[in-house]
Amino acid sequence: MKAFVSAQLTPEGIRELEQYAELKFGGWGATGKKLTPEELVEQAADCEMMVICYEEINDYVLDHLPKLRFIACSRGGVENVDREAVRRHQVWVSSAPGRNANAVAELTVALMLCALRHIPKTHHYIMSQQWDRVPWDMAGNNGFKTFDGFELDGKTVGFVGYGAIARRVARKLSGFDVELLAYDPFLTQWPQGVRSVTWEELFSKSDIVSIHAKLTEQTRGLVNGEAIGRMKKTGILINTARGALLDEEALYSALKDGRIACAALDAQVHEPMPHDSPFLELDNIILTPHIGGASRDMIAQQTRIVMEDVRAFMEQGKPIHVVR
Repeated sequence: MKAFVSAQLTPEGIRELEQYAELKFGGWGATGKKLTPEELVEQAADCEMMVICYEEINDYVLDHLPKLRFIACSRGGVENVDREAVRRHQVWVSSAPGRNANAVAELTVALMLCALRHIPKTHHYIMSQQWDRVPWDMAGNNGFKTFDGFELDGKTVGFVGYGAIARRVARKLSGFDVELLAYDPFLTQWPQGVRSVTWEELFSKSDIVSIHAKLTEQTRGLVNGEAIGRMKKTGILINTARGALLDEEALYSALKDGRIACAALDAQVHEPMPHDSPFLELDNIILTPHIGGASRDMIAQQTRIVMEDVRAFMEQGKPIHVVR
């Protein structure tokens, strides 16, 4: 069997994959540049299996790779795969759910602390040598403490959606004395330590609201102006999920008017963020460029999941984490 690999895998994973197939490498994992459908067809010619990351899978690719039987995608989300085309061509496709759950969870907690303690803002002022903006003297000689924030201990954290990432965030918060609330209409059994609340209660009672819902047509714009309007004036909103889950205009208005204290966004509606984004005018927002899953340790996680599916396909004819 021949296999084309564009995903990043550990050396151990590659060695195991070599036991099943003759490998050819290219695309994202090898060069840092994803292949076009035409380039993918050319490089994966005669392959029966592909292990991909960002490369697009559509009718053109599947029409020109007639021997292809199985595609293992190293991503949790498979927006790059045309599911209808896959079904028409009767090709198995697997994904890697939860591959970056820990990385995103850690960033979520980090953003909470950054927002509470003004860490990015103070770092920026020091690095740009704006000494007049930084109150160095905390011994009572300074009339106004610009950056007196809040501690995480004693706060109430609310989760919009309580899936794999939110659960990891909750575990990481176990060392803090926090109350955990969650809204998830699809969850029937709730773990100990997390209280299920209504949508309205989540926003009105939480000091920090963290978004972890899946983006669908039904959840697009889910966190809207009405929801944000229920938040405390000292409230913090965190989004490490998808930008389109959030009404950014409503958030901007709330931040500008001081109706909530701060927001931290790792995901935005438009990526990269436009140079004229109104968010760039604000000093009570933290922005990161969708780095939630940008962890080198994640490669080991996705390799483990991918190889589970490769083994299952080779031994049983069907992967475990099937994309439907």
